[in-house]
Amino acid sequence: MPTITYGKKDLLNLIGKKLSDEQLEEVIHSMKTNVEEENENEITIELTPDRPDLFGIEGLARAIKQYLGLQTGLKKFAVNSPKLHVKASYLPYRPHLAAAVVRNVSVTDAFIKSLMNIQDILTDTVGRKRKKVAIGIHDFDKIIPNINYIEVDPTEKIVPLDTNEEMTLAEILDKIPKGKDYGHILAGLKKFPVWTDAKGIFSFPPIINSDRTRVTEKTKNLLVELTGIDKETVLQTLNIIVTNFAERGCSIEAVKIFHGDKSEVTPNLNPTFMDVGTDEINKLIGLDLKKSDIIDSLNRMGYDVTENKGLLRVFIPAYRTDILHGVDVIEDVAIGYGFNNFVPQLPHIATVGKLHPAEKLSAKVRQLLIGYGFQEIINPVLSNSTDQFEKMNWKKENVIEIENPVSQEYTCLRICLKPGLLKILGKNTHVSYPQNIFEVGDVVWPDENEETMSKSIRSIAGLMCHSKTSFTDVKSLVDSLLKNLNIGYKLESHDLEEMISGRSAKILANGKYIGNFGEINPTVLNNWGIEIPCSAFEIDLEVL
Repeated sequence: MPTITYGKKDLLNLIGKKLSDEQLEEVIHSMKTNVEEENENEITIELTPDRPDLFGIEGLARAIKQYLGLQTGLKKFAVNSPKLHVKASYLPYRPHLAAAVVRNVSVTDAFIKSLMNIQDILTDTVGRKRKKVAIGIHDFDKIIPNINYIEVDPTEKIVPLDTNEEMTLAEILDKIPKGKDYGHILAGLKKFPVWTDAKGIFSFPPIINSDRTRVTEKTKNLLVELTGIDKETVLQTLNIIVTNFAERGCSIEAVKIFHGDKSEVTPNLNPTFMDVGTDEINKLIGLDLKKSDIIDSLNRMGYDVTENKGLLRVFIPAYRTDILHGVDVIEDVAIGYGFNNFVPQLPHIATVGKLHPAEKLSAKVRQLLIGYGFQEIINPVLSNSTDQFEKMNWKKENVIEIENPVSQEYTCLRICLKPGLLKILGKNTHVSYPQNIFEVGDVVWPDENEETMSKSIRSIAGLMCHSKTSFTDVKSLVDSLLKNLNIGYKLESHDLEEMISGRSAKILANGKYIGNFGEINPTVLNNWGIEIPCSAFEIDLEVL
């Protein structure tokens, strides 16, 4: 979880109320965050990754003001009509962009520190180390329209930020620390993405900005530009940044972006809404709150609430990118009401807890595989049909699908662990080999005989990825693993769609099928962008 240090003086100035250290710590703890360290000038807070709007000091101050009742309800942000137009080419490897102009900036030491912090933290977390989203912030008055987002040859030149030497884009990747850190994102490209104005390139995403447009103490207006591979994340990240600037009294001006004959205006700070029932809220949090108490609690968390056909219509601010379901709103009711106001109750039945046998076996498997030199991976149980079937050369089977998915990344529950591991390898082709990874986790199958109409099965899967991996390699691993677990087993030749024909086998224990292993088919590897041979195994631990 991100741990961020804030200047205490700047934080209190933004809150607009003098608070003692004890009062500040109390309100921070009440908001599902923890104070890690505090001194006279700074406070270090561990934040949950689902609240990126709190990563910036301005967003944290806004949340504290709302929680304390100094500023309740939905905060509305004015967005001025666009004067700046951007012409965007379609770049398939980084197709999405967004931008905004921020005016009336007062650049102070606190502002610069906040600017650097929010840019670094958002790109490292939400932006997945700049691969998913990269942020560029520039002195807008140093930019001369027309502005374009295009691709150019690696031989094009700019003066990178904090240097006075003109370099080609290719040289930046080799010589500049940021180029070395993030150059792998552009690996294999013959042309690179850039932002240009009348004077040339002023941004080379996701690597570095031009020194020409650097922000200084004389800067009055900013251009915020983002690029990435996921449109929703790009737009949400822009919303967080510009609303943070607005907390410092800056004005927000939209930018019109042209994609061929189509156009869009960013940012869009209009609130969304969600309907939630009071009975549902009370049932989930275990209280019997009045409707007025629920509304007050939501107002303290920055929402506006109206009534709609017996339900509460909750209006969600644009910077709250974590609100995906009614449960998220209900959690904020509990936080706004105050966990200190919950009265603990002892259960009527006394029980003694102990580890489930599946957990004991899982722990032993983890210990063995780590001893074999494997690294553990933890993937979400949520997946999608493309990953689970198409990329694995499998015919689609009956799976548990999400009725109202908010992202195409998560549309169903996984039935196999191997796709998640292959996805990890496909995203880490820039890392040295061998790469040996494993996961112990649940897969979920539809089952009408179960009360929940589904059955969760604890499984173990592993991948070995290096130039010399083979069927013999993975067979030796499976042999050693099962023998160390004292499990009798039998192997039979068995062709699998994701494996090379003749180089896979199924595992039987007491006559029951418990898993398989083999060499991954090159076609499947190509689907994941992997160029190095892989062998894999997957075993059902529930049967054992």
